[in-house]
Amino acid sequence: MYSPKLSGKSVATLFRLKRAMKKPMTEILEDMIQQSLKAVDRNVVCEVCISEKNNECRECCLSERS
Repeated sequence: MYSPKLSGKSVATLFRLKRAMKKPMTEILEDMIQQSLKAVDRNVVCEVCISEKNNECRECCLSERS
């Protein structure tokens, strides 16, 4: 699985958010990602998946939007 590397500034910011919100950094990141995905044009992503014959829609966070 992909393991992204975050910049020191991002990690420091997440640590500050963790302390202020009293939540794990992973939970804060998950919330941020879910909010960001709402702004993505899912049709563009779906077109690529369809052209690549990718049938993993159930595993995609974009398919959960209404």
